[in-house]
Amino acid sequence: MNSRPIGDGRHRLEINVTNFESRRQVPNGTWRFVAYDGDTELPPADFDLRNADRLDSDSRTFLYDGNRTVYVVQFGISDDDENPEFLMRAYQLFRPAGPKVKAPAGAKPAASSPGASTPKAVAAAPAPKKKSLGKRIGLKFIPQARRRKLANNLYHIARRLNPPRGNRILFASEMRTALGGNLLRVHDRMVERELDKKFSFRYSFRIPDTANKWSTLRVIYLLATSDIVLMDDYFGLLAKLGISPDTKLIQLWHAGSGFKSVGYSRFGRYGSPKLTNAHRKYTYVITGSEHLRSVYAEAFGIEEEAVIPTGLPRIDTFLDKERTAKVVDDFYAQNPAFKGKKIVLFVPTFRGKSIGDAHYPYERIDFEKLYEACGDKYVFLFRMHHFIDQAPPIPAKYSDRLIDFASYPDTNDLLHVTDVLITDYSSVIYEYTLLDKPILFYAYDKDTYSVIRGFHRDYDEVAPGKIVTTFDDLLKALQEEDYDLSKIETFRRENFDHVDANSADRVIDWLILGDPQDRKTGGKRDWLDPAADDTAASDEPLSDQSEV
Repeated sequence: MNSRPIGDGRHRLEINVTNFESRRQVPNGTWRFVAYDGDTELPPADFDLRNADRLDSDSRTFLYDGNRTVYVVQFGISDDDENPEFLMRAYQLFRPAGPKVKAPAGAKPAASSPGASTPKAVAAAPAPKKKSLGKRIGLKFIPQARRRKLANNLYHIARRLNPPRGNRILFASEMRTALGGNLLRVHDRMVERELDKKFSFRYSFRIPDTANKWSTLRVIYLLATSDIVLMDDYFGLLAKLGISPDTKLIQLWHAGSGFKSVGYSRFGRYGSPKLTNAHRKYTYVITGSEHLRSVYAEAFGIEEEAVIPTGLPRIDTFLDKERTAKVVDDFYAQNPAFKGKKIVLFVPTFRGKSIGDAHYPYERIDFEKLYEACGDKYVFLFRMHHFIDQAPPIPAKYSDRLIDFASYPDTNDLLHVTDVLITDYSSVIYEYTLLDKPILFYAYDKDTYSVIRGFHRDYDEVAPGKIVTTFDDLLKALQEEDYDLSKIETFRRENFDHVDANSADRVIDWLILGDPQDRKTGGKRDWLDPAADDTAASDEPLSDQSEV
């Protein structure tokens, strides 16, 4: 909650209802607004009845958790004819899941053709994937509440029997199978500084498809017995455990700065998090600049003081000139046919809620037209989001110019050989803007995406490149080299406090070896307690935030 003067003795009060105090929402109840002058309580805020229409228009209803939970924030006035007080009512309401409702007769899946106009009853979203028989049986005999209790019992037993020793660091991810990105750079830099001799390194890497009860038990043990946990993506297990306040949880978030609203920035929208969430558990979160601290704090549901602008460690290697030269030489040694051609890299974000339904509508790409547009000038590389299972359906006859590059080890390395980047809302632009090369934004669904998912900043105003909304316009811009580099410098200035190779050292020195000076994180607050019931902690990763 922030208050700032706006003149004439008035103040503007800003309240984040999802992060009111101690990383929790505004509690259930009816609330008055009372100002204090020092220790003196002033009269409660009143309300100008000439603005009565705003009481309804500014009230909000946030629907989430599969439409089973609603958080209502409603504004009103007290029942006082002479001096009505301004009131805010906040309530979190639940309903049971209930039986599944069959679609009405004649209902059909939503039409994929953008030109379809015949009104019909349509399914609003694809059905969720059905749990395996084993999981369904397991949930029947050991429900979620019981599993949560068993997990916390195991955590506390492990911590008592083998307590942290002050030197154990766990590198972990639930969204990748091995060290990579920011985690890899911090790890390697610690080894370079011989800190692996001081600390005991531990590792846990898995993805939903490889997770099982045995690996879960192992992760719980590692979390219980480690002093510091470094992660780079959503870590859902944290929501289910009462993590000790003595454990330092450092989120080295994998994505730079994209556009789409994520986490609590889109509370109540498609794929919204619940009010109790693993993100709220972090001791620190890193970001690239002071400008982004408020954005990350809102997204993760934490205070700004816990967001530390160290810079992204993976930038260290990205800016290493000797390494870059070797990356480029190795790339062309492996792909000699690309020499003399301009390389276009297509890296869109996924559509869908998370890893379970991630997809890209390939019907938005005319492969024949794209092949013809490339001619002998371009080679077009597809690098789809790693959540997307389906490879781009490139016809074999076009495979000399249109190539799926999903197997290439590192997206950032590809950026060094890329002449033109094509994306939409992905944070892949973050590093690419350091290279002063053109970006084309193929945002065919910009308007609907903005309404459904939301942007945390104005897309048209901030995107550091030319925006196109049709595939024909994309090809035209590519063929005519119609680019816009005018906003790249502004984007860099807002998103990079440090354009150097020292971000990993800042993470190590500020967050692992010590604490940022004069920064309070509330690391020992009661928000580290586990959720009280099964409605609060989601099994769904907030994977909308996962970018390349």
